[in-house]
Amino acid sequence: MKRIIFAGTLLLFAPMAPPTAAREQAQAPTQTQEQTQEQAGAPERPAGPHFDFEITEHDFGDIEHSLPKVECRFRFTNDGTAPLVITKILTSCSCVKADYAKRPVPPGGEGEIVITYEVSKKEPGVFYKVIEVYSNSADRRNNLIVKGNATE
Repeated sequence: MKRIIFAGTLLLFAPMAPPTAAREQAQAPTQTQEQTQEQAGAPERPAGPHFDFEITEHDFGDIEHSLPKVECRFRFTNDGTAPLVITKILTSCSCVKADYAKRPVPPGGEGEIVITYEVSKKEPGVFYKVIEVYSNSADRRNNLIVKGNATE
C-alpha cells in the first residue's frame, strides 16, 4: 500500500519538474537573447561590397533654362567587407552625364559620382531624371535621382 501511495505521489508531481534536458533548453534561449543584445550594440558590416550613399536624391530647385549645365555630387562610402567596383552607370536621358572614378573603392573607402544635367538641351519645365548605378554591391543596382524646374 505504501508503494502504491509513493508511486502515485511521484506520478502527480513528476510533470511539475521538467527533466534536465528540457530545463537546459529552456535556459538556452535566454543565453541566445543576451548574446544577440550584446551584438546589437556594435554595427555589423555587410558581407561583400556595399554602397552607403549620403543622399540618393538632389533637387536643383528653380534654375535658369539659359544655363549650359548644372552639377551635383553623390558621395558614398563602401561600408562592406570587400572592394566596391562600379561596373556601369545608365542615365534616363542624353542630357544627364555621370562621371566617377574607375578604380575599386576599398572597404571603408569613400568615393563620389558627379552628375551633370545639361539644362539647355531640354525644354523648360520640371524635370525628374533617374540614374542607375550598377556595381558588384550586394544590391547590384542603386538609383540616384536629380530633379528641378528649368525656368525661362
